[in-house]
Amino acid sequence: MTIRTSKAVLALIPAALALLAPASFAQQPHQNFVQHHHKLVAIGAGFATHHALKVAARNAKAHGQRLNFAERHPTMSAIGAGALTNHEIKAHTAH
Repeated sequence: MTIRTSKAVLALIPAALALLAPASFAQQPHQNFVQHHHKLVAIGAGFATHHALKVAARNAKAHGQRLNFAERHPTMSAIGAGALTNHEIKAHTAH
């Protein structure tokens, strides 16, 4: 059998590529931004937690209230929040 037209040759290219492509390439799950950039999201969660705790501590102190542990240690709490966020994203993402 001989192929004489260029259209027939062009029609065979996708079929040949489909046979040559690995099967695992087509089956990888789609990841959203949070799943793909879990470390950046965790860092952002840490910064947001740190800022929120600093503001809450400032307001509580201005009103004469006693500060809780997180408000007394905002950096340590922010690191914990970031680590927990990273862990939860990775633990609940299908690999």
